[in-house]
Amino acid sequence: MITTIVQFLRRDVTRGVVGTILLKVGSGALAFALFSLAARTMTPDGFGIFATWLSVAQIAAVVGLVGQESLLVRFLNEYQVVDRPDLAKGVLLSSLKIACVAMLIAIAAVALVANLRGDWWLLILTVSAYTAVSAGLMLGSQIARSLVSILMGEGNREFFWRVIVVLFLLAMLFGHKQLDPTELIAVITMAMSLGLIVQIIAIARALPDLRGTTARSERSRWRSSSFHFWVASILEVANQYFDVILVYWMMDPATAGIYFAASRLANIFAMLSAALYTFGARRLPSLYFSKNHGEFERTLRLMAEVTALCVAAGLALIWIGGPYLLNLFGPHFTAQHSVLIVLAIGTAIQAAGGPSAAILQLTGHERIYVPVVAANVALRLVGFVVLIPWLGVLGAAIAATVSLALTTVALNILCRRRTGVDPSVLVLLRSSAWKRGSYAVRGADSAE
Repeated sequence: MITTIVQFLRRDVTRGVVGTILLKVGSGALAFALFSLAARTMTPDGFGIFATWLSVAQIAAVVGLVGQESLLVRFLNEYQVVDRPDLAKGVLLSSLKIACVAMLIAIAAVALVANLRGDWWLLILTVSAYTAVSAGLMLGSQIARSLVSILMGEGNREFFWRVIVVLFLLAMLFGHKQLDPTELIAVITMAMSLGLIVQIIAIARALPDLRGTTARSERSRWRSSSFHFWVASILEVANQYFDVILVYWMMDPATAGIYFAASRLANIFAMLSAALYTFGARRLPSLYFSKNHGEFERTLRLMAEVTALCVAAGLALIWIGGPYLLNLFGPHFTAQHSVLIVLAIGTAIQAAGGPSAAILQLTGHERIYVPVVAANVALRLVGFVVLIPWLGVLGAAIAATVSLALTTVALNILCRRRTGVDPSVLVLLRSSAWKRGSYAVRGADSAE
């Protein structure tokens, strides 16, 4: 058995998936430390306000990017395979211009709403700065992941800056000092800015010399795809953060903070899904567009093997160690273990479903992905309205889990029908995940 495990870990794809998962686990552990320390250095209401504004800023950042981060992953990989540096330059320039203008509009909208609510001007300024830097990291990480490495892309987006913030929070905790939301968001923004600077330098060095290359465009393809990517990105980020805003609105800041903490812990499986997306977004498109069927199937199967192991271990951790993990946020969080378990079941099902969303989007089928995610958001919203007055924060968790499970099933069915690929862990029960000869590359033309 040991020999089998060693051979499994020696595979290049396995090392790539495991390395990406370890990066996500490391960033997730730092995020857990950041939020638990934040809860300890703030009042319950203060932590709830911090969590809510963080959620608003993340949604605003995605809205402001108008799908350009996903567009770059889709087309940079395609243009690298077909050796079209002119189109690669064109899509880079186009995406940067569009994202800059749209981001300014999104930040202005958030600032206006906050001002109408009567929020403190310094909080508005800090949230605006955080939104801009967060969006820059999102966009830069996609470019760096394609041109430099996954470590440079995801490490600067999710890992390195969190080390700085965690050290700062430890100093505040040991110094018995209490923070308010504005102070912590300001510190996070400054730390993220350092990561963004490093990312920009790395991308500038890795970019091929395109100064003598004339930029060409496929605006009709880019425009159609970016719209679908944009809608999908908004719906995805709403799945992650809009819950907290709704709980804040329907209940109170302290309960929003509790739900935020439980959902961040349950996101141990969302980290796995994100790791699979990160690895898949770097490796799968080139295999797909070059029609390397055998390697594509091999990659998906190994991803499924790693996923199955991680899901089993994660569920055991949440079931047994959940109360202890919640207690790190504060004693009043421990009573919500049932909420954590329910949320973890939903995110575990999503992780077990594999990178079906990534495969659909990165292979030219993004149009069918959007309605499914929209239905997920609508179902979750209805569930919140019905269940929160009845069951409180547990009702919110049930609504989130049911909608996530149904969405995962729907996306896997669509992925199998449209691409002939089963990306879920169920592939391990079958002799082959690939319907040989049945898959066809479809570009994201104007019809899509």
